[in-house]
Amino acid sequence: MEISIEQCRENDLIKRIISKSELPIKLIKLLLRLSDAVYINGINYNVTIQDKGAILLLISSKPENKTGDFHTISISNVFYKLRGIEKENDDINTKIKVEENMVQIMVYMD
Repeated sequence: MEISIEQCRENDLIKRIISKSELPIKLIKLLLRLSDAVYINGINYNVTIQDKGAILLLISSKPENKTGDFHTISISNVFYKLRGIEKENDDINTKIKVEENMVQIMVYMD
């Protein structure tokens, strides 16, 4: 899996990628909310835009920056935000997958 280190360190770059993705406006707004939650909780992450959604790849918690090393509170806060997004939006589908010690959050719109 390819990781852009530059993206992981720059939340503004990730937000620009999401904003210019040509995904539906509603999905863009939800992805920006989710990326804010990830950034505020001090998690290094990356984003990949796909046809109907996006994958947020959670890499590690700051300041340790060791791949697969997450603070429980930080990752729980992100999952809580994701749960709220799912609950409020019936047309949004999410899936979480752990791969190579990283957490993939896939967010798609029907």
